[in-house]
Amino acid sequence: MAGQVGFIGIGIMGLPMAKNLVTKAGKKLVVWNRSQERIALLQGELADEAAQVEAAESPEAVVKACDVTFVMLTTPSVVRSVLFDMPGAAIHGVSSGKMIIDCSTITEEDSRASYDAVKTAGGSFLEAPVSGSKVPAETGALIFLAGGDKDVFDEVVKQKMFDVMGKKSIFLGGIGAGARMKLAVNMVMGSMISALAEGIVLCESNELDPAEFLEVLDLGAMANPMFKMKGPNMVQSKRQYTVNFPLEHQQKDMRFALQMGDSSATPMPVAAAANELFKAARAAGYDREDMSAVIEALRKRNE
Repeated sequence: MAGQVGFIGIGIMGLPMAKNLVTKAGKKLVVWNRSQERIALLQGELADEAAQVEAAESPEAVVKACDVTFVMLTTPSVVRSVLFDMPGAAIHGVSSGKMIIDCSTITEEDSRASYDAVKTAGGSFLEAPVSGSKVPAETGALIFLAGGDKDVFDEVVKQKMFDVMGKKSIFLGGIGAGARMKLAVNMVMGSMISALAEGIVLCESNELDPAEFLEVLDLGAMANPMFKMKGPNMVQSKRQYTVNFPLEHQQKDMRFALQMGDSSATPMPVAAAANELFKAARAAGYDREDMSAVIEALRKRNE
């Protein structure tokens, strides 16, 4: 693992993560992305270190060239395509000694399928979905929630690759534990931003200054970085939803968390209501906006 590292998926999260591996860990990367423009963007941001990034022709070529490959993709269907189904899929490059670290947020069932396939091919697999969005990815402040092969986790920790991309990495147990924890965390996040949206709209509808509402929240026990960062841009006078975490992906995670609740007979009334609000925002055309645009589903009802 002292040599080059693979990275598949140079999107909103993958680009800053890959960049940190180069600038902070001095890694040479072999990368693949469905859109070559994203690889060029990464190389452009690296400037003098652009030569540290080599574009591969397929996911298979990435895995063949590297002992360890990180994967950061958007949905279970995309993960299945890139790892198994497309021509030149990553699984065809897996052999003894190859390590796959999937940082995508997917279901436990999909993660187990990836684990089984990689193990059958002779490799090792670690799920390591991250808590954090674009800004934490840029600043190297992600939290890695890992499950699967402990030896892979230990080796990546030893090489300090989690350290340059995040502020904490936690090994939670066997395969599926990381996926379950990530969905629980994102379920709470979606419920919180929905509650904040309701509070802002309630103030706007009752002759209260939402900026003062946000100030009161920030001064008390409910203060948190997400409210402070997203709240000011959600008010009626701003309505700016610069994408850090797309709304469609937040709703996907709410849906998967609710499915997890169904399978364990866990009551989740608050998350279920929040999910309905996200669905309404998607129906109103806010899929590709930041998740904080969920507030627009409430405003649409008040129009």
